[in-house]
Amino acid sequence: MPAYVMTYDSLVEDVIRYSERDDTSFVQQIPRLIAMAEQEIAAQIKTLWELNVVTTTLVPATGTLLKPTRWRKTVSMKINGEPVLHRSQDYVAQVQVEFSQGEPKYYADYDYNNWALGPIPDSGYTVEIIYYSLVQPLDSTNQQNLITQVAPQALLFGTLLQAQGYLKSPDKLQLWKGMYDNAMQALKAENASRNIDRNTNVMEP
Repeated sequence: MPAYVMTYDSLVEDVIRYSERDDTSFVQQIPRLIAMAEQEIAAQIKTLWELNVVTTTLVPATGTLLKPTRWRKTVSMKINGEPVLHRSQDYVAQVQVEFSQGEPKYYADYDYNNWALGPIPDSGYTVEIIYYSLVQPLDSTNQQNLITQVAPQALLFGTLLQAQGYLKSPDKLQLWKGMYDNAMQALKAENASRNIDRNTNVMEP
C-alpha cells in the first residue's frame, strides 16, 4: 500500500495550499484546471488511455454509429466474430451508395463522434468494438483514476502550472513548469516498462 494515495479532494486541497489562494473564485476554477492538466498528461502519455471492450446493437437503415464517451482510437470492430474492416470515409460512402443494405463489412471515422458503416445495416446486428479511451475524469464523485495512481506528481504540478495563467503569477510559472517537466520526463522514462491495468466495460445496446 503506497504511503500517499492521491484523490480528487486531496488534489484540490494541495492546489489551494501550494497556490496560497483559497478565495471562492479560484477554488471554483480548480476543477477546470485539473481537467486541463489531465488532458495534457494523457495527450503525452498514450498508455494512460484505457482499453475498453463494448458491445452494442446497430440501428437498421442507419449508416452511422455513435462512438463511446471519451473515445480516442479504434482497435477493432467485429460482427458475428468477423472483422469489420477499416477504410477511408470516401470508400465507405461509396459502399453505402452502391450496395444494398446488409451486414456491414467496413467502417470509417465519419466525424469525431461517429463511425460510418458500409453497407448500411439492414438489421440490428450486435457489434463488438475494442477501443482506447481517456480515463474517467476526476471530480467529487470520481475520486481516483489511472492518472492519480501512476502520475500523481505530474498531475499536481500540471494543475499548478495551469493555475498560473489564472493567477497571473509569472514568477511561479517557471517553478511549476520545471517540476512538471521533470515529472513528465520520469513518467516517460518508465512508460515502456509500465504495466497498466485495462478496464473492460460493456455498453448496453
